[in-house]
Amino acid sequence: MAALRTIGFLAFLALVGYGLWASDGITDGRWLATLGAAWLFLVLALWASLPRTLPLFNRTTIRTALLLTSVFVVLSVQLVRIQIVRGDAVAGRVARSPGGDTIANPRAIADDLRVARGEIVDRTGRTIATSVEEDDVWRRVYPEPESAYVAGYYSPLRYGKDGLEASYDDELTGQDGNNPFLRWENELLDRPQEGLDLALTLDVDLQRTAHELLNGRPGGAVLIEVETGAVLALASNPHYDPNRLFTADDGANPDAAAYWESLLADPNSPLLLKPTDGLYTPGSTFKTVTVGSAIDAGFASPDELYEDTGELNVEGRIIPEFNRPDDSITEWSLRDALAWSLNVVYAQVGLELGPRLMREYGERFGFGAEIPFDLPVAIDQLASSPEFLDGLPALADTGFGQGEILATPLHMAMIAATFANEGRMMRPYLVSEVRTGEGDVRRTTEPEVWREPISPEAAEQVRGMMVHAVETGYASGALLEGYVVGGKTGTAERTEGEPDAWFIGFIGDPGDAPNYAVAVVLERGGSGLAGALTVGRDLMAAAMAAEG
Repeated sequence: MAALRTIGFLAFLALVGYGLWASDGITDGRWLATLGAAWLFLVLALWASLPRTLPLFNRTTIRTALLLTSVFVVLSVQLVRIQIVRGDAVAGRVARSPGGDTIANPRAIADDLRVARGEIVDRTGRTIATSVEEDDVWRRVYPEPESAYVAGYYSPLRYGKDGLEASYDDELTGQDGNNPFLRWENELLDRPQEGLDLALTLDVDLQRTAHELLNGRPGGAVLIEVETGAVLALASNPHYDPNRLFTADDGANPDAAAYWESLLADPNSPLLLKPTDGLYTPGSTFKTVTVGSAIDAGFASPDELYEDTGELNVEGRIIPEFNRPDDSITEWSLRDALAWSLNVVYAQVGLELGPRLMREYGERFGFGAEIPFDLPVAIDQLASSPEFLDGLPALADTGFGQGEILATPLHMAMIAATFANEGRMMRPYLVSEVRTGEGDVRRTTEPEVWREPISPEAAEQVRGMMVHAVETGYASGALLEGYVVGGKTGTAERTEGEPDAWFIGFIGDPGDAPNYAVAVVLERGGSGLAGALTVGRDLMAAAMAAEG
């Protein structure tokens, strides 16, 4: 019996230790289940073998006391978790009422408003977000309207925090990365805490250019550095003004509430950061993934010929061909088929890949995975379920970019950059440095390879095919004198209304590796190619010009 009690006590300690150590990584339900199991082991450890010579009342009293002791021990462990281990998380917990109001700890809100949150600046040092003191309250101010929403909003009295204001809240308030002695001194002397600054890779001028090019049309544009993954532009339209959501007292709430309601009612979703949260069918831009996968798998090459007579029958599913520039030609190389965006050819390539390889390469390119980024990114999908690709018509549709594929513009920009970067898909990042107001760097982001979905040789061949598409095909509008440009246009059908218009591409100097990659989507932009292509081309040209 003594051995069993020892085992029970050790099991109790192990379960409690695990639960407290992994507190942030387990749900409340799993923690309670772990604590319940630990309690059973503790009861076993405390269950004493009492002599039968003791009166029944005495034995019952002792065992009841031991049982109550075990309950108090478990309750104490729970209090330790709530008040110490997860004290900050519980105090900072935020919920949203059915009416849209944020419900939070009022003491935490009061503390928030007394913190001089750190600045957020672009790559040249221009201010995107700063704090200004008004009547003992630090008000958040966003001086750059085209970049402000990338920082997010800060409205502790009503709507909480979003964007970088939320994901880097600990740094901006100085909770993480700051001098703990300085924080203690500020609390002791009742001085406002000072947060750390965020230096972004975003370029305010390029962000403004992206908005000028979008010209009020719903959609998004992403510009990234090919070799590093640094994000220089992350434009979303329509967007919101976070200045109008900050409220320091109840008197300002009606204006903020009216603005909030207008944002929620807008069918174009201005609160949605479309480059990262918008999921769209990528259309023909996905053909680059299809051909890159086929070349890497070893059964296709840019010069391989495919028949295209104007339609393809896949188990009764008729795939028409509307894109042939010359109906008299019925054999097309993969290179020319990409340039002229031939659906029939890429449907055949998708069928050749088969469901297993299509799924495998989709995973290699990051579909279905969480993209590591400074802001939340919606998870793309190749299909709603693995079984979808087992059907040949679905496989064919996926091959030319329809089917059930969903992708964010950020991911499609990363894919374009992969072909320009010898098959290396870099982890995208927006925050380059976290530093003090005096300029001391606390943390730096280093470029990092996230995935290598295809070989450098396969990537080089697709890169050449994308350059060929700009030089001779439907993407010829992306040509820029003095630069090497590769690209792919796309038209993605919607369930209703006009299709979305896409362009992905890259740019560089002749003889050098490409510098920048871009992805642009215009919602209901129609089947015409000029809109998204022009935005992408001119944004890349602006980035090259900014280099001097």
